[in-house]
Amino acid sequence: MFKKILYITGWVVLLGGVLSLLGFAEVKRNTTPCKSLDIRVMQHDSDFFITPGEVRKLIVQQQGDIVGKTMDKINILKMEQMLVGNPFIADAQVYATLDGNLEVRLTQKKPIVRIENNDDESYYIDSAGSIVPLSDDYTPKVLIVNGNFNEPYNMYNTRNVKQMIHDTSVHSMLPGIYKMATFIRKNTFWNSQVTQVYVDTAKDFCLVPRVGNQRIIFGDTTDMEQKFNRLWVLYHDGLSATGKWNDYTTINLKFNHQIVCTKK
Repeated sequence: MFKKILYITGWVVLLGGVLSLLGFAEVKRNTTPCKSLDIRVMQHDSDFFITPGEVRKLIVQQQGDIVGKTMDKINILKMEQMLVGNPFIADAQVYATLDGNLEVRLTQKKPIVRIENNDDESYYIDSAGSIVPLSDDYTPKVLIVNGNFNEPYNMYNTRNVKQMIHDTSVHSMLPGIYKMATFIRKNTFWNSQVTQVYVDTAKDFCLVPRVGNQRIIFGDTTDMEQKFNRLWVLYHDGLSATGKWNDYTTINLKFNHQIVCTKK
């Protein structure tokens, strides 16, 4: 019984010591002046929707010059919320070190398709389905979708297109565009071959190829993967084998389990 009491007492003392050290560290960090602001956009390329310099300006606008302030005068939570609310930023982590550095780590959004509606309004959809405005500093090379549709930016800029895919109450072409753009982006061949998708007056997706000048009528995204597979067979076993890339004016994939080609 005595050993058990001694054992419990030891753990209580140890826990109290740990909590005291943590409290001391927290007090020390709160009273430490901020020596530097280190901002990094975590990505594998040099294309920036938003630069570290622009992030620094946003932070100064919100909280003033933070270098020299004690850490307890810097609202880290408010700073994180402001950064995450930026339309170009996917995620933001802000934390202070014990030696007085404020670390800001950002992940920017990755656009996969540019939307150009029939009101000459343009914006992007990113890989996670978020709507992203155009940037004055950076124009990514992504699939372009344009033509006969009107999906206003202001109507969808707070929505997530990926979440709209299974929402039957939404009557929009954006979920289909996102679905197709995601498929094309993940496939090396189609990402290289399909440069644009045009929406015709019948609301069919029409692919604009890099090689060949056919009008490829895709229809909607129903059985999308099977349609691309049929088109691949035509490219690989038909057009590539014969070299007759420009013998057809249209390639129609709308019909089940077949391709209808119209010669010039």
